[in-house]
Amino acid sequence: MQQTSRKLFSGLSAIVLLTAASACGDSSTAPGGDQELITRVTLTLTPTTGGTPIVVFIDDPDGKGPQAPSAQAGVLTFARSTAYTGSVKFENRLENPPENITEEVEAESNEHRVFYSTTGAGFVVTTTDRDLQGRPLGVRFSAAAGTTPGTGALRVVLCHYGESPKPAVATSCTVSTDIDVAFNYTVTN
Repeated sequence: MQQTSRKLFSGLSAIVLLTAASACGDSSTAPGGDQELITRVTLTLTPTTGGTPIVVFIDDPDGKGPQAPSAQAGVLTFARSTAYTGSVKFENRLENPPENITEEVEAESNEHRVFYSTTGAGFVVTTTDRDLQGRPLGVRFSAAAGTTPGTGALRVVLCHYGESPKPAVATSCTVSTDIDVAFNYTVTN
């Protein structure tokens, strides 16, 4: 009888462990989904007064692997004192067809946040979208070029909170990142 109870307990323990292990990547039930593999980051910025969108991208052929990201494709040139609406798109181009990771980031918005920071000539980015709990997400944003011409870099970091709770207020990513790239820009007269 005792041996039968042990076998039953061992069998139930194995089922519980397998169920728990298979749920680790299911971020719809709990934090801790797998990190995304991102091989391209695309920024699209459109002047709020209308005009042609500016589209630039950076490829990172192995995601967070040892290879450095490629050179930026496209030019970010902003007219001084001009406001823009913007969005970021994350893709895994190792898949065929390419996988739109942005959709996953939005679906798992409680586990992600895009941080933007700039160095150099005046350019300010403000997140305009929110996750399901009202915290900043960052897939969509507004931006404004300053009054002084010059050059700078716009850093884009996709933060993945996983097991850590996503804070309501944060100025930078303090946990793991899915991607971290910097786009060069110029503010013109």
